[in-house]
Amino acid sequence: MRKTTYAFVLCVTLLLGGCGMGNETQNGSVKQDAWQTIKKVDGREIIAELKQTVEGSPGRDQVAQEQLESPDYIGGFYGEPSLALEEDMAVQAIEGPIAIQAVEEVYGGNEAFEKEGVLFLENQMLGATQSGVWIGVKNPDEKVQEVIDWLQPKVDEGDILAEPIYIFRSPHTHQELNTIQDEVTNVLKGMNQERGSFSLAVDTITGRVEIGHDFLKASQQKELEKKFPNYTFHFEQEGNMVAEPGMSAIIHPEKDMTDTPVTDGGFIMDVSDGSIFVSGGTEGATYYSFDEAHLLTVGQRVKVEASGAILESYPAQGEAKFVEILPDYKPGEAVLSESQAVAKAVKGKGKEYFNFNEIKEVRYDKKRKAWIVKVSDGSEVKVEE
Repeated sequence: MRKTTYAFVLCVTLLLGGCGMGNETQNGSVKQDAWQTIKKVDGREIIAELKQTVEGSPGRDQVAQEQLESPDYIGGFYGEPSLALEEDMAVQAIEGPIAIQAVEEVYGGNEAFEKEGVLFLENQMLGATQSGVWIGVKNPDEKVQEVIDWLQPKVDEGDILAEPIYIFRSPHTHQELNTIQDEVTNVLKGMNQERGSFSLAVDTITGRVEIGHDFLKASQQKELEKKFPNYTFHFEQEGNMVAEPGMSAIIHPEKDMTDTPVTDGGFIMDVSDGSIFVSGGTEGATYYSFDEAHLLTVGQRVKVEASGAILESYPAQGEAKFVEILPDYKPGEAVLSESQAVAKAVKGKGKEYFNFNEIKEVRYDKKRKAWIVKVSDGSEVKVEE
């Protein structure tokens, strides 16, 4: 997924800001003949800034107060009320929309600006030193001055503050980040194994390529870094690594049988060519594609580690990375084990019945000398020994 450039919610990654200098024009905006670095803030080269020309900002104060009176602030939706949260909400509701409007009008829309730079918000509640709106341009030209001239009157009129808006020289454009994401994705697809999966995002602020995966070896990670030397990579393993070619993705228990009831996992309700249907217990109801399905049997209690996303249909659909077989429960008085009892129940009622009636509990009734399979509709299936 691509990280969005423009955002107004507190889940956006956010950080710090600053001010600068230059020559005044008639409307009070800053004018520079060349876009030299004024100073650095948070490691970013500030190339221009707005000037705070008025002491009071009644228009802004009114909008900020409305944010503090909102249910989201009072109810703690964004966190416990604090001065930092007040500033975050004010910048996101006031300077953020106005800065975006200025950039889009000067550059001719969001898509046009994505070719020139990046725009993002940073937030104290997520670790920033101060709330801010950052406008980054890779190759600044006269349009930067037009943005300043568009925004400065808003400061003069008290609608916004100058301080939270930062204009800097960006090392990349949003379009470049989109391109590198597509290129890295294509390389990853070539490295991918059958059951492997990955997630990919390029951070708008840092330009870092973030990859979550369950199949990349150290050598493959180095290969990616060598192929894209101008970018920093961060790799994070998600779950267990997929089984190597030729190795089984079925995890067997140390002991096949146990006389202690097992509560984890769900039950294999159906096995077909290349897929299994796991339902009940702690597993929900999901059809999994799985190359080693033929090595599993109906009734087994299993835990499944999925690879990639699960389609939220009913039953759900996904791909199994690993299937862990849990010990088969068999009390001393019983003739059948739990897996045999479940298999017998499925055969008797039909697998279609269990598509929509998940097994909630399987217990052995000593007095009746029978297994009782309780399903989600509240009924019970009795399995005679």
